[in-house]
Amino acid sequence: MTTFSREELKAIRVAMQDALDALDIDATIKVGNCTYDGGEAKYTVKLVKQGAVTQEESTMSFWADTMHLDTNKIAKINGQSVTLHSYKSKAKKYPWIVASLTTDSKWKLSDSQVKRMFSKETVV
Repeated sequence: MTTFSREELKAIRVAMQDALDALDIDATIKVGNCTYDGGEAKYTVKLVKQGAVTQEESTMSFWADTMHLDTNKIAKINGQSVTLHSYKSKAKKYPWIVASLTTDSKWKLSDSQVKRMFSKETVV
């Protein structure tokens, strides 16, 4: 057979991640999504040097500063404590992602919701 199955590609992804995790380097390596067509497959691989600011963190920091948001502030959603997680520039309606501190839950928020929940306190 000349085509890949989803199971084969998942197994290859796990094997690639395991092999990269075994390397002794001061960076985080993540094997990401796979696109495939028949007998050809492409995986994304992301490397982040320890202590480096990622593009996602930089984008969120820029927009948080622009909107005068406190990135260290903790807010509540459905009784769960949440913090700002990321900013998705392509998502026009709900560009902000907040993440729970205790679970894996995440929520999408609009600019107005984030301003209401994470605005910096002004000292008079």
